[in-house]
Amino acid sequence: MSKELDNPINWSFGIGSLFGIRLRVHLLFIFGGLIVVFNELRDGGGWTGVGYGLGTLGILFLIVLLHEFGHCFGARSVGGTADEILMWPLGGLAFTSPPHNPRAHLVTVIAGPAVNVALLMITTTVLVTWKGTVDTLPLNPFRPFATNLDYFPTGLHHWLVVFFTLNLIILLFNLAPVFPFDGGRVLQCILWFHLDFVRATMIATGVGMVGAIVIGVVGLATEEVMFFAIAFFGYFTCWQQRQMLKSGAYDTGNEFGYDFSQGYTSLEKGNEGTEKGPSFLERRRARRAADQSQREAHEREEQQHEVDRILNKVHASGIKSLTGKERRLLEQETERQRSKR
Repeated sequence: MSKELDNPINWSFGIGSLFGIRLRVHLLFIFGGLIVVFNELRDGGGWTGVGYGLGTLGILFLIVLLHEFGHCFGARSVGGTADEILMWPLGGLAFTSPPHNPRAHLVTVIAGPAVNVALLMITTTVLVTWKGTVDTLPLNPFRPFATNLDYFPTGLHHWLVVFFTLNLIILLFNLAPVFPFDGGRVLQCILWFHLDFVRATMIATGVGMVGAIVIGVVGLATEEVMFFAIAFFGYFTCWQQRQMLKSGAYDTGNEFGYDFSQGYTSLEKGNEGTEKGPSFLERRRARRAADQSQREAHEREEQQHEVDRILNKVHASGIKSLTGKERRLLEQETERQRSKR
């Protein structure tokens, strides 16, 4: 079996790129579409039901994709990189690499839900303006797609209600304080402002493991297979991140955002004693590391030019001629040089 096929996380294919971000779709997503077709035909929905089912799946795909683009642009806005999005049945994986500090990671995380908030505001404006009442909004996430109107939305109205509902559910689900979802990542970042990265992540993943158990219990009570899948991957991701932190093997500069990528690190390891070439994720990490190294080198070069300019200014006009910002930069450079000795 080829190294591209021996790991299920690599079972995906490219569909192009946008804004310099490669887009890939997991084969299981296509399998999910086939299940929708099968279920509609089996339950007597006919090809009309198939059209509605695939239309809903397509809207879900679009919303998740826009959410992941939010994470990517958030990472880029703080000086990080974002080079790929993988769409799969449990959502999306945004492969981002923001600077390793709580602010940069927090911006990267909240940029995803911010997209959903913006989409909800736009859809709300369109629906309320069009129908003239807030009753057209399906505001109860426990009654998906249900409005307070005395008739069932059809045509474009129906699809706008579907778009609003899926957007709302994705937003609320992601904001749950359960690592590795966005709410759990936000909790991690908030703790990171007050604690070191390792302790913040240990606490966030501990909360995430408890949350995953709760989701699993909900799945048991409602007999929803999707809840079981989410609970399993959430718990597995939290558990594995804790093991990596304890072993000191955690790569603090890798993926962040709404994804489970850190949880699949062990899946990239082949059998002991078997020599393999770099895997799909290893090649991606190598590209990110190279981009990060090049960017840092460029930043150091620019900073050195600025320090040289400040020193020339001191030589020509004296230390009192410096602005507050120039003084701080000179002090930081002096401290950095001392720490290198």
